[in-house]
Amino acid sequence: MDTQPRRPGRVAKFTARLRRADRKRQLLAHAKQLFVTLGYQHTTTEKIAQAAGVTEPVLYRHFPSKKALFLEVLQEIRQATLHRWEDQTKRVSHPLEKLHAVVDLFLGSTREHTLEIRIMHRTLVEMDDAEIVACLRAFYLDSEKFLSQILREGQEVGLFRKEFDARVGAWELIRTALGYTLTQPLAIPLYEDETYQQKAIACLLHGMLA
Repeated sequence: MDTQPRRPGRVAKFTARLRRADRKRQLLAHAKQLFVTLGYQHTTTEKIAQAAGVTEPVLYRHFPSKKALFLEVLQEIRQATLHRWEDQTKRVSHPLEKLHAVVDLFLGSTREHTLEIRIMHRTLVEMDDAEIVACLRAFYLDSEKFLSQILREGQEVGLFRKEFDARVGAWELIRTALGYTLTQPLAIPLYEDETYQQKAIACLLHGMLA
């Protein structure tokens, strides 16, 4: 359990009593901010509790450890991301339109959901905990499954070349997305081009098209 010597006066006041579900959401929100700014190793349950305006015992009523809290953060991001993809693509039937929808949503989500994206990528770089790595691996395997299914649909209708492995195509999409999100905070001028999304996916899919 993550504990540190308590310093008098560190928590000046506490937030009002919340319902259990609301308190849990509040703790997760403050934890996300700290995981991004401090990283997993330097974020403690004391700091999370202080940011939320509660004591550590209150935090431990919801999460047995810092790692348990972090795993729930990752799981929440995973479910929300896949839900956005599924919701967006169910409105279109053509495989290429689906891929464009995912790319458009992903690049838009990078700006709208910057906090979640940064947590995922910082964790990829810093983490060596087997359970947390397994959680990240599950997210990317889910992404592979989702994207490769769209690519296979495209192969079935003759849009993409049948000889390439759809899983490889999915990972090229994932790697491109990783590269974009890692460099997006640098304010690259090209990313501000309104046609960048369409050009990027056209470039990426050039080798897959039949």
